[in-house]
Amino acid sequence: MVGFISKCILFYAFAAVFLSPLSCMGLTKDERHTVNLCRKLSKGVVNVTSTAIAPDFYLDPVPHKGSGSGFILDYHGHVLTNYHVVSDVHSIEVVLSNGCKWPARLVGTDSETDLAMLELRAPQRELESLDPMQLAATKPGIGQKVFALGNPFGTGYTVSQGVISSIGRSISRPDGRVVHDVIQTDISINPGTSGGPLIDSSGRVIGINTLIFSPSRHILGMGFAISSETIEWVASQLISKGYVARAWLGANLQNVTPALARLLDLPVEKGAIVMNVVPGGPAARGGIKGSEKELRLGNRLYPAGGDIIVAIDGEEVTSYATAIRILLTKEPEEEVLVSIYRGERLRRLKIRLGKKP
Repeated sequence: MVGFISKCILFYAFAAVFLSPLSCMGLTKDERHTVNLCRKLSKGVVNVTSTAIAPDFYLDPVPHKGSGSGFILDYHGHVLTNYHVVSDVHSIEVVLSNGCKWPARLVGTDSETDLAMLELRAPQRELESLDPMQLAATKPGIGQKVFALGNPFGTGYTVSQGVISSIGRSISRPDGRVVHDVIQTDISINPGTSGGPLIDSSGRVIGINTLIFSPSRHILGMGFAISSETIEWVASQLISKGYVARAWLGANLQNVTPALARLLDLPVEKGAIVMNVVPGGPAARGGIKGSEKELRLGNRLYPAGGDIIVAIDGEEVTSYATAIRILLTKEPEEEVLVSIYRGERLRRLKIRLGKKP
């Protein structure tokens, strides 16, 4: 009897391993993991369709439809997508992975990061059955394998695999605005998958794919995503207030590099040198001074004589981007302690931040 039971156990184990659909497809262990992971996570990826009203040649109102992807954030029905997908909309519809369609309310938008928050108008029992995606708690690394998920047509999910090419980038948008802490991958993003999540091998969301840096053309072998850190603080403000209130220092900064430090005989080799301050702005009122002159080296001009910011509230400032990231965590009207070098002397100034115009 024992021998018979052992044979049955071996048979079922053999069937489970070798006769499963994935095994019959000849997939490797890593591929099986990827297929199962993406299949599971696809339940949190949605299609977003928006209808905007725009005038035609005769100035008559005509509806224009746009489409993109998004993903579910919580059981309250909050869905994150790209701002450009739902800007100036008349109506929004979200298609879940199971094909169910629900209208959505626009909770808030942030054009600077191309993020928009939606809220599903669905019964409570439907909201409780949602599959929210989780944001990553750690920063990604260059060379890390990632997956871009999307639901471009509302008929099923798509997956693209790649690696992280760069992190913490500051990228200029076509409208001149600069977006910080951007992830660059080798995955080409198209309009349908824009707004979908960028996930790691554990299934955590490390970013949201976006097209704002190349709206008129696709860049082969290059894609960008807004980082999960940015998503976290922007999403919380959109849900609570409907908009993002950004703190403003009122100063234009430039990186301090070892080469620049040698050229200008600076006391430090890293930090953010103040090029100029806005008259009457927070930095000017707090006593921060901009550069007094410019030095030419070859075809380049370098600011000279301005204060060098090396820390904000005790956090080290190693570059212009670092200073911006720290300020993004602050609120308007918040008082911060800014550590600066003026000449060879280290000073600490209390600055009351303003609201970004």
